[in-house]
Amino acid sequence: MEESTAIEQYAIEQTSALFNNEALPVSVAEAKRWLSEQVMYLLNHDFNKLVNLLYRIVVYESKAKTCFGKANHEIADCLAELIWERQMEKARRKYQ
Repeated sequence: MEESTAIEQYAIEQTSALFNNEALPVSVAEAKRWLSEQVMYLLNHDFNKLVNLLYRIVVYESKAKTCFGKANHEIADCLAELIWERQMEKARRKYQ
């Protein structure tokens, strides 16, 4: 497995584990789409859990604030991208 693929796979696994998901997304694009759906669900049904998740994985508040004030699906996509960026940072550190 080449390094970038290993890093991405690790990020997918760790992100999936955040949501207690047993079925791993296959690709980065699929993982991002799935992550956005998970964030949308939490945004609509359990906002406190979403905030706790962002805090737990250390998505910086200043970055997260830039996502709000948009339509819900845009907020979900924006937050999902921030979560993915953070997960990739962690994965890169693991493989350095």
